[in-house]
Amino acid sequence: MTSSLRPSVSLKQLFPSSQFVGADDIVCHACDSHPESPMMDWVFAAGVTPWTQPDRDVVTAINHGAVAILTDQLLPSAVPQCIVHDVRDAYAKLAMATAGQPCERILTIGVVGTHGKTSASLAIASMLKQVGKSVAYHSSLGGSDGIQSGLSCEADADAMLLAEWLRASVENGTPAAVIELTDEMLRSHSCQGLEFDALVFTSLRKNQRSDKLQARCVEHAMVGLLDQLKPHGVVIYNADDARLNRWIDRHQPEAIAYGLDAVADVSGRRMRSAPGEQSLMVTAGKCIAPITSKLLGDHNARHMLAAAAVGYSFGLELFETTRGIERLQRIPGRLQRVLTDAPFQVYVDAADQADRLAVALHAITRHGTPVTCVAEVPDAATPDQLAAYGRVLERAAGRIILTQSRRSVRFGQKAVWQVLDGCEYPASVQIVPNRKSAIELALRHSKPGEAILLCGWGNETWTNDQAAKPMNDYEVAMELASEVANAPITVAEAANFPSLKIYPGRAA
Repeated sequence: MTSSLRPSVSLKQLFPSSQFVGADDIVCHACDSHPESPMMDWVFAAGVTPWTQPDRDVVTAINHGAVAILTDQLLPSAVPQCIVHDVRDAYAKLAMATAGQPCERILTIGVVGTHGKTSASLAIASMLKQVGKSVAYHSSLGGSDGIQSGLSCEADADAMLLAEWLRASVENGTPAAVIELTDEMLRSHSCQGLEFDALVFTSLRKNQRSDKLQARCVEHAMVGLLDQLKPHGVVIYNADDARLNRWIDRHQPEAIAYGLDAVADVSGRRMRSAPGEQSLMVTAGKCIAPITSKLLGDHNARHMLAAAAVGYSFGLELFETTRGIERLQRIPGRLQRVLTDAPFQVYVDAADQADRLAVALHAITRHGTPVTCVAEVPDAATPDQLAAYGRVLERAAGRIILTQSRRSVRFGQKAVWQVLDGCEYPASVQIVPNRKSAIELALRHSKPGEAILLCGWGNETWTNDQAAKPMNDYEVAMELASEVANAPITVAEAANFPSLKIYPGRAA
């Protein structure tokens, strides 16, 4: 976008407490945190990312046409500087200002928490699209600007990317935008310039990969988000989360609660649950409406209630919001059912931690369905976390097949042993490093009425030694299910599979 189409922004008006060096005020049409920006009439935000060298980047930015510097420290520069308290916060606010303050012209819903942000965001977007015919969303699984879907969205998107996405959504006439506020966005302050009509807090349950300090950082960031609510803004929170309830009691925001088990403004009652489907009766105020969905498990039921609570906070009719929620019948890589003609069910889930794996297995086995779990050995996990993963697998899955696709067999073998350390009967676990072979093994040995859970990769792609082409669990399961259906395994072939098979690493 050329500078003539962008609003002129006075840094003195935007940051009245800042100090200026080399000028009384700085007026610009654009900003960027990358020193090699191709924009015109732009301000360079120095030191936004921790691994940069601001003094060197300033020279590069000036050579690429930067007319001024936004910084939180005095730098050697031949162009004027605006010195602020925190350059990350200032950059986020300036990015929104140069984009024309899009939050003032669109309903903005932020979704934050330790678990369930992506699924809740997509449920809310589905509901709003049913009501408003168009919705913009930004999530870990992709996004939309109201017209074009399938946009690539990074979990660590910076302030400029968010501002440009919102500006495009406004120009497309989209009435509402849903933003998944990832941990990376909170840490980098890239969402600091946003203003919210509603903030949805999904949970504060401790993540098994995070330490106490990181959990406190998320809570601290949530406190800051309260200041970004518009005057009429409201917090929508999961009343079933005990830690989140305590946080709400401490800070006392204007809030609407939703939940399955706790008393809440928007509540759900489990009506019917069958393999591949569940039904809820939703109560919001004095209205009652049913929801039938192919999204399984109590965790997904709460995400649907979050979407209903957003509709309730906006004064929408409950029957409209429930129809919109029912439109969302699958979430890629989130307990996604593979559509095959096989007499058993196949699901794909991203569960790469013990607590998330337990939630997925509980959703499938709650009716006593036997489950074969093809589990990828978690990466970047401690020995205790790997042992916990093994304990969950042994307690909830009827059959376990461990795969190792992220590392070579030689270097991943230690992690496999650490998963087995959590199992009381490790000899019952099959170890098949080749994930495609493991999925085929599970498909060939499953019986009618059983289920298969392919976990650890979700919607991401992987490769193996036999095929360099990237694959994902859903595509492989679809392909192999068709082959298995056309060529069923015989009793003689079944006898060739041992109960425990370990492939040793190759010698150096």
